[in-house]
Amino acid sequence: MRPVAIITGASMGLGQAISQALAQAGYRLVLAARSQEQINRMAAEFVLAGGEAIAVPTDVTKPADLERLVKVSLAQFGRIDVLVNNAGVSEAFEPALEGDTIADRTMHTNLLALMQLTRLVLPTMKAQRSGHIINIASVAGHVALPERSSYATSKHGVRGFSEALRRELRPMGIKVSMVSPGFIRTEMTREMRIPMPGPEIVARAVLSLLRRPRPEIVVPWYYHFPIWLNRCCPSLVDFFLSSWLVNVVRRK
Repeated sequence: MRPVAIITGASMGLGQAISQALAQAGYRLVLAARSQEQINRMAAEFVLAGGEAIAVPTDVTKPADLERLVKVSLAQFGRIDVLVNNAGVSEAFEPALEGDTIADRTMHTNLLALMQLTRLVLPTMKAQRSGHIINIASVAGHVALPERSSYATSKHGVRGFSEALRRELRPMGIKVSMVSPGFIRTEMTREMRIPMPGPEIVARAVLSLLRRPRPEIVVPWYYHFPIWLNRCCPSLVDFFLSSWLVNVVRRK
């Protein structure tokens, strides 16, 4: 029997690329996103290509939507093998003292909803004694950019939650992994003035984790250097980011 995967934020960007990669790998898919028209179209295309997929319109910030997502998934397929917590927001640059509304929205979407949906699928995975939760984190969970405190905080939270959960669930046969992308070419980064790979690099990382589970993959690979540098020489990174990088990646 082919495994079942739920992908949140499936309608565009990273989520769309991940969905396409999993469909090609033979997974039965539950596509969750706010854009009903887009995920309906994607599901129809996957079915036409010989796969199995359903679309479940979902706003991850609404608990009732998350509960319905899990119920519909189980009613359709009877099991949940993979949860890809991809839905997220990345707001415009904002000073730390001016971002209350942004902070609330970012934390709810990127972290709290991720935790809630994970808790909702865990009873099924525990009963199966198997499952794999893949959280889309960020290099920002290692190296925080100035004027991105809300986003960095949410992704640091994803890292902490994933690490604790991985150790808690290991004896139960449930795996927990992260993909931590740097800047990737999506709608979120369309106005940033730096070269970036496309979302397919994240989709390949998800497939790699499913084939050979491990705690984390950082993509592209060269982001390992700033992560290492931030651990070894944080003052140097402070100077670098404050004086140069924010002016390069800031939206016009």
